[in-house]
Amino acid sequence: MESMGSIVVSGYYGFDNAGDEAVLYSIIKTLKEEVGEHVKITVLSNKPHETASTYHVEAVNRWKYKEIIAAIKNADVLISGGGSLLQDVTGWKSIVYYLSIVMIAKFFRKKVIFYAQGIGPVNMKFNRLLIGWIANKVDYISVRDQQSKEELIKMGVKREIEVVADPVLKLNPKERQKDTKKRLGVYLRPWKVEEHFFDKIKGILNWFDQKGWEIIFIPMHDPEDVELSQKICASLPGSVVYDGEHDPQSILDFTATLDYVLGMRLHSLIMAAAAGVPYMGISYDPKVKSFVEAMEAGKVIDIYELDQDKAIHYLESTLNHLDEMKETIKTRRNQLLEQRNMAVEVIKNSIL
Repeated sequence: MESMGSIVVSGYYGFDNAGDEAVLYSIIKTLKEEVGEHVKITVLSNKPHETASTYHVEAVNRWKYKEIIAAIKNADVLISGGGSLLQDVTGWKSIVYYLSIVMIAKFFRKKVIFYAQGIGPVNMKFNRLLIGWIANKVDYISVRDQQSKEELIKMGVKREIEVVADPVLKLNPKERQKDTKKRLGVYLRPWKVEEHFFDKIKGILNWFDQKGWEIIFIPMHDPEDVELSQKICASLPGSVVYDGEHDPQSILDFTATLDYVLGMRLHSLIMAAAAGVPYMGISYDPKVKSFVEAMEAGKVIDIYELDQDKAIHYLESTLNHLDEMKETIKTRRNQLLEQRNMAVEVIKNSIL
């Protein structure tokens, strides 16, 4: 059967980051289900061969502009997103790179969609002006939280901006039987904090251990999360580091077997919500706080304000009501997913 149009997807893909890979997995799944199984999808990836093999799509090297230009020239639509692409906390190059891909697409008069993006933090004035200027040329904009919408408006974006659920929230875990022993999933990442921050985390984990919980560390970004998880795990006898498959569906399925999640990584919390597992988020970035607030469930603590005693006090009162929390999370997830994905409608109208 002939291809039903062609789509290029640009994002932080092919970097062994389980959260971003889950975003890509969900986008591809949605496109094949709602646009058509035979739609041609080309991903700009750091590891194109691995991406193509994993997701059964085409992929080109995200650093080779000759390949990127050829892919976009032959496509109908560019999807930019999801994830936190437009931010300058990790440096200015990220913004310039992703906007350059958008400008290539607009040069060839292709439709461009910002797909469930998280915007910011953007601190440099020039970057804010650049984002505002180019975003006004985009055909459709959706963001994953209200704060991102407000940021774009402050940057001068006049186009309509829709707030939608993160693509990962749409994923469904496979049914698996839970262990009789309570299990805590711990999703940590390195961050510029004083060493005593992780001592506080260890104190909280020791409290779970004393309560008889099994503690499992789940690294979402190789190698940095792996090294941190192994280091802390070594100081907590009885805890283990997850050593299963690291594709998005496998991590989501494993998350569904947990009873509670302590997560720094945004997509550890989103996967927990998708699986109906109660969680506490440690916010190192506004996106973590924004998600927990949008869910209207769970707890979020600023990374610089973590108080071990207060956290344990909260957990003591919360863990007796896990079933109620699960139902609250499931209900809120369903409410967020009720919004129609207009990005898919724009894509359909562009290629069919």
